[in-house]
Parts: sequence; structure tokens; C-alpha cells
Amino acid sequence: MLSAVLPAQSLVATINQEHDPAKRSELALALADESFDNARGYYDKGAIDKGDTALENMTNALDVCVKSLEISNKARLYKRAELKVAYLQRRMSGLVADLGVSERGWAEQTKRKLEEIHDKILDGVMRK
Repeated sequence: MLSAVLPAQSLVATINQEHDPAKRSELALALADESFDNARGYYDKGAIDKGDTALENMTNALDVCVKSLEISNKARLYKRAELKVAYLQRRMSGLVADLGVSERGWAEQTKRKLEEIHDKILDGVMRK
């Protein structure tokens, strides 16, 4: 539950402490998945603001992942990240569908951001 406790800047700083870009990308993916789980829990409890913050942490972690992938320049890491982000996209679609219309604002924006991140990773896969 590291990502639930840390604000966005601290989460990114924690990920960036890892010097190896391959390990940093894996850590970022794991923290993004954990942040999504936290967001789901917060939304289920009706804590919309905390859920929104957890989703922001997720996208921040994924941004660090994309940057780390570009640095590492390894095709296998891109493919692994692409699969995990695609899985997060499916889970995000389910979350948006479960939320009430008035609660969807940030979740829908995050869903679009996930699509952008997925496209960046796919672009990286295709270049390799």
C-alpha cells in the first residue's frame, strides 16, 4: 500500500530511486497496478477524491515507466509493459462503467490518458 500513502511527487521520487531503467519500469508498473487497486477501493467506499488521487498516482507511475522504457531500449520490456497497460485499460473500463455518471469525471479522463500511454508503449514496441 505504498502508493496509497505517498503523494504523487513522492511516488515518482520513490520509483526514480531505482537506477536500473529496466527495474524502474517494472517497479512503476507494479505501483501503477497497486494504485489502481487503491482507487477501486476508494471509489467503492465513496471516497471519490481519494480515488481520483490514486488514479493520478497510477498515471504518474506509468509516465515514469514510459520514460524508463525509452532509456532502457529493450523490446521485451516494452511488450511486458504493453500487456500490463492493456490489462489496466480493461480494468479501467470496468471501473468507469461501475461509477455513477456524476462520479466519472476524473476516471474518464484517466481512461483517455491510459489510451495515450498505451499508444506510446505500442509505438515503442513497433520501433524495436
